[in-house]
Amino acid sequence: MYWQPEYYDREMEAIYKRAWLCDGRIDQVKAAGDFFVKEIKTFNMSVIVARAKDNVVRAFYNVCQHRGNHVELKPCGNADGFVCPFHGWSYSLDGRLAGVPDQRAFYDLDKSQKGLQEINLDIWEGFIFINFTEKPAQSLIEFLGQQGADLVGYPFHEGTEIFEYEGVINCNWKCMVDSFCETYHVPILHGRSVSTTLASPENPHGRLIDIRLKGPHRTQSVWGNMGYVPNPVQGLAFANAPGPSITSGSVDTARELPKGLNETRAPNWSIDVTVFFPNWIIVMGTGMYFTHQMWPLSSNEVIWQMRGFLRPAQNAAQRFGQENSMVELRDAVLEDCNTLERIQQSLDQGLLKEFVFHDHELALRHHYHVVKEWLADFENER
Repeated sequence: MYWQPEYYDREMEAIYKRAWLCDGRIDQVKAAGDFFVKEIKTFNMSVIVARAKDNVVRAFYNVCQHRGNHVELKPCGNADGFVCPFHGWSYSLDGRLAGVPDQRAFYDLDKSQKGLQEINLDIWEGFIFINFTEKPAQSLIEFLGQQGADLVGYPFHEGTEIFEYEGVINCNWKCMVDSFCETYHVPILHGRSVSTTLASPENPHGRLIDIRLKGPHRTQSVWGNMGYVPNPVQGLAFANAPGPSITSGSVDTARELPKGLNETRAPNWSIDVTVFFPNWIIVMGTGMYFTHQMWPLSSNEVIWQMRGFLRPAQNAAQRFGQENSMVELRDAVLEDCNTLERIQQSLDQGLLKEFVFHDHELALRHHYHVVKEWLADFENER
């Protein structure tokens, strides 16, 4: 399933065009007229998300209904509407066709039938999701299921300071998801970074505390080395950050956690890695969180997008703590990414016919089970 292009084409139709996909944060469209454009390169689509004057947030294909040009070329902003730069057709923020130059020359044009084509949109905990199916089989809440319900109340809204990384990786999208969904590799691959905080002498193999499978989604609770002694610079950074860093292995014990975070309430817990099928991962601690998202381009190429969300710094010392958090996390994540193209090269050559999974790679086995289920369901519906 990694190295055969025919599987890729089926996955895009059966999974990516039918699942709810995270498209952004509500913070990007706070006021009426605010909009952003998301390029969904998996399908070579451009999507506009906008808050209209009625305060409703909607999503549209960025396609003029006259000749197909994009009606918005800027990545974000605030506007009264959208005007196609080709022939000047204009659209209101709610997608209605508002104006057509020399409209009389079209004779039978019905403007009410030529608005921007709307995409299904819904919001969960401030995250905007879209679905490309005309009539989705499930609502967003149904799709997110128990995993979504169990995370309601996490302070996502506090992470207003954002940092981002993005790159094109020559690997299959599933291979990229895999790399962040097990900790068997932590003592080896991260031997010079986070192995000292996410593993310990009591847990030398970096075993998980817990794995929870909820519908097509899953969560892994990761060990924290509560006895870790940071070096002097680290110690200053950890002590002054607005909240515990993901890489520190420590937690803010005063924080009340939603049911779905550290569900076993283990005292040596540090973070949860929560995966919403098919392509969205949230890594959550008590002081910050970050997300991974994978947008496939082919059977062996994927766009990886990472966004980190921090509480605002109140002074220079906290800003230093933030920067340390970002750098440590960046370095650890790049260690993960470092393996992927070599793995894919082996897979493309057909040198592996199967994977042998460790017990703590259960989430990976579940992922392939769900992919097969969605492919089978799609074939049965046709």
